[in-house]
Amino acid sequence: MKLDFLHPASAPHDLRELTWPTGLVALALAPHPDDFDAVGVTFRFLHRMGVEIHVAVAVTGSGIDDVYGAGMTQEDRRDQRIQEQRDSVRFFGLPDTRLRFMFLNNAGDDQLVDDPENRESVWRIIREIRPDLIFSPHGNDTNRAHRDMFSLVSHALARADWPIALFLNRDAKTRGMRTDAFIAFDEPEARWKAQLLRHHDSQQQRNIRDRGHGFDARVLGLNRLVAQELALTQPYAAAFEIQIITSADLPVRG
Repeated sequence: MKLDFLHPASAPHDLRELTWPTGLVALALAPHPDDFDAVGVTFRFLHRMGVEIHVAVAVTGSGIDDVYGAGMTQEDRRDQRIQEQRDSVRFFGLPDTRLRFMFLNNAGDDQLVDDPENRESVWRIIREIRPDLIFSPHGNDTNRAHRDMFSLVSHALARADWPIALFLNRDAKTRGMRTDAFIAFDEPEARWKAQLLRHHDSQQQRNIRDRGHGFDARVLGLNRLVAQELALTQPYAAAFEIQIITSADLPVRG
């Protein structure tokens, strides 16, 4: 099977040590602009391995505080976050055709919800792209939009008729997960990732005001913690729980 290479003898294992087959397609399904960037080093590695990467981002103006967003309408806030994501993906090196924005149904906080219409929208994207790998936030997360995206993806995967490897990434708000795989990285890659993350200026400035450090430092702080927990020689790592999905694995839930 095409995804057999993801079943090494032991876990957690380093994704860099696997032999990646040609012709793989990966899809990042992001409930917010910046979720793709939070695992940017992993996508950079996959890009170098020849994996075709697509990014689908839910449109939201959430996350822009009243200081940064003074005088902005809700539409202005959405436009700001869209532009930040466009800029970061261009810095990454993906063509504009590989980035799409999902105008999904949102709740009062302007973040996506798990409803039948959104389930259908996410399924249409997956069916069109037919990815071998899907990256999504973990369902065990304090952020509601992360949980709802995981649910939307789960419902979509129950309809897929081809194998898919679901990569659930560890986020700063993930409450707990199994670590099946990781990708370790060094200081030069951390500096590159910080540049990528700083394209999300609204999040960078909000974190500086609220936490005393930038969005870049928050994400890299988690990567440093993961590397310490796994006792790696490299100073940073991103961690993933991997589920190999077939149509029988995730029954549709009501």
